[in-house]
Amino acid sequence: MFSNMFFRNMLADFGERSGYSKSPGNFNPYFQYKIGQYQSDLFLYFPAEPFALRYKNEIFNKLNEYNGYDIIKFLEFHYAGYPDKSDFLRFLHYEISERLKPNVRKSLLLKLESSLNWATEKSQELKKLQDEQLRKEIEHGVKTIIQNQPVNSIQQIDNQIKTLSDQLSSHIEKVMGETEKGIRELTGSFSTGNIQLNNRNHEDKLIQLLILIGQVQATPQLSRGEQLFKKFTASDIATILHLHFDAFRDNKINTLQKKVGEQSERIKASHPKVKKLSDALQEFFY
Repeated sequence: MFSNMFFRNMLADFGERSGYSKSPGNFNPYFQYKIGQYQSDLFLYFPAEPFALRYKNEIFNKLNEYNGYDIIKFLEFHYAGYPDKSDFLRFLHYEISERLKPNVRKSLLLKLESSLNWATEKSQELKKLQDEQLRKEIEHGVKTIIQNQPVNSIQQIDNQIKTLSDQLSSHIEKVMGETEKGIRELTGSFSTGNIQLNNRNHEDKLIQLLILIGQVQATPQLSRGEQLFKKFTASDIATILHLHFDAFRDNKINTLQKKVGEQSERIKASHPKVKKLSDALQEFFY
C-alpha cells in the first residue's frame, strides 16, 4: 500500500503512517530486555521479540512502576549495561522530553522530571570524568617528555611533543563538536532567525559591519571613551551569524570564529569608507 501514493497519503491523513520498523528486534537496545514470562526485576520482558515502538513504550511503562529512588536504580541498572554512555543519555533526554506534555497526568510527570534530572546529573558527571581523563593524559605526556629529555635527542623530543599536540588537537575537536551539538539541541527548542542576504557577495561586509559595531566607543570628551558594549567577542558574532543568518547556518561556530578573525585583520581603520562608517556609528550612538 505504501508504494501507492494515493494510499500512502490517505494513511497519513488518518495518522496510520509510522517511521518505526514493524520488523521484530530492529532497534537499538538501550535498555536491557528478555523474552519470556514477566519478572519483577529491572529487565524489560516481552512474550516475543518486540518491534521498535513497542520496545520504547515498554521502557516507560516499566519506569512508571517505580517511585522515588527506585526510579534512579532502574535507570542506573540499564545505564551501566550500555557501552556508549553519552548515547544512552541523549536517547533518554529526547524520549523524556517528547513525553513531557501538558496533558500528562501528574504522577507520571513527576517521574519523568525525576528521570530527566538524573540524566542531566549523569551528563555532568560524565563530562567531569572525561575532563579528568584528559588532564591525566596531558600530565602523563608532559612527564614522559621531561623524564626522557636527558637520553632523547632533540628530534625525539620534538616527535613526542608533536604526538602530544596531535592528541590534544583530537580532544579539542571532539569538545568543539560536542559543544556545537549542544548548541543545536538547545536552540532547537526555540525560534531562531532566518535572515537572508540578497547577494552572498556581501557576507564578508556583513561580518566586518558587526565587528565595527562591536568596536564603537564614545569620544574621549564623552564618557571618557566609554565602549558601547561591555563584552562583544568574535565568538558572540559567530553565534549571531550561525543562529540568525541563513548563509552561515551550515558553518560550525569555530569556523565562523576564524572567519570573524580573518575579516577583522582585513579591516583597515585608515580606509576612507571604514573611517566614515566608524565615525557615523560613533555619532549615532554618542
